Amino acid sequence: MKYPYFSIFLLIVTSLTAKYPGDDVVWKAVRAFYNYDTGRAITILNNARVDFPENPTVHLTWVAARWLHSQAHDPLDVTWYMLNEDIEIIIPVYNDLVERFPDDPNYKLYLGSSIGLKARVYLGQKEWLKTLIWGYRGFTQILDVAQKHPEITDTQLPLGIVEYYAGMSNFLVRWAAGMFDLNPSTIAGEKKILNAAENGEWSWIEAKGTLVFMHLWIDPKPKFALLFSHDLVTYFPKRYYYRVLYTESLLNNGLLTDGYQSLLQLDTMFAGLTDIHKDWYLAYRKYEWALYYYLNGDYPLAMSALDIAINNYGAELDVVLGNALLLNGKIYDILGDRKTAVKLYRDCIRLDNFTYAMENAEQYLGTPYVRQGID
Repeated sequence: MKYPYFSIFLLIVTSLTAKYPGDDVVWKAVRAFYNYDTGRAITILNNARVDFPENPTVHLTWVAARWLHSQAHDPLDVTWYMLNEDIEIIIPVYNDLVERFPDDPNYKLYLGSSIGLKARVYLGQKEWLKTLIWGYRGFTQILDVAQKHPEITDTQLPLGIVEYYAGMSNFLVRWAAGMFDLNPSTIAGEKKILNAAENGEWSWIEAKGTLVFMHLWIDPKPKFALLFSHDLVTYFPKRYYYRVLYTESLLNNGLLTDGYQSLLQLDTMFAGLTDIHKDWYLAYRKYEWALYYYLNGDYPLAMSALDIAINNYGAELDVVLGNALLLNGKIYDILGDRKTAVKLYRDCIRLDNFTYAMENAEQYLGTPYVRQGID
């Protein structure tokens, strides 16, 4: 997938600074679905939408819970259809709440988030024009709230991601960001995401996940990745994706003993995933094992794990696939098979997903990789 940030930007958890009746119930559901107990989360939120219909978070969180549940149990086309239908249900609800409570910016913020999530549907279906239109409509609502109410810290997450992405992109994208009075800069964007991670009431979960994603695969900063991924696995120990992030963070910091223990947990947790999630995460798990074997100098075992990861890749985003291709190429370079290494580097570059693996692959096309100590 060429633009991983779109899917992160349009994730659910955005803003809530005031206290509303039902917040504690919504948080109970949030903790449940982040720990893969999505069925329980949906039941909680079905009731909460009836009991607390004026809570600004409850309706969008209900959509999020049903979306995550469907991702784990349904074919992708069913998931997109259900998500679109659910968004169509809640947008009129938020329009009504905005009209009834014009002085409360949180309703407008959640309306913008709901509209923006519609772009996520079209992104998954690769309908680029509709993605752009709905993303623009949602983002302008969020930006308006952020500019008028800077005290709402959680708005910093979507704004920061857009600034970060624009800072990496071409002139046209940077110009468009400037038209929104945003700073198309990776530094400015990261500061906003960090603010949401440290001070956001609801957005801190996705903000920390975004920072780990960035510091593992976009702009490697292993110590930061370890710090934030540790927080995520502490709060949500049953979420497989967060365990993957934490495992790679340990390995990238050279903590191989702890990384090995975390890999064993990945293996144990894998058995409890749904079949669909197993298709998604098999490649992730095998890549983490390959990285561990590589760091220990066991190239045959690393290559065996990479072969499974690359040839059984079922995740929506291709970031881990790019890293697997790069690592495989590096190993072939070490073993003196330059022809195969070059092919793997080119396969990695063709993914064109703005990750650090692309830069490495470009570098090693020109100069064969030579390992020096622990990477």
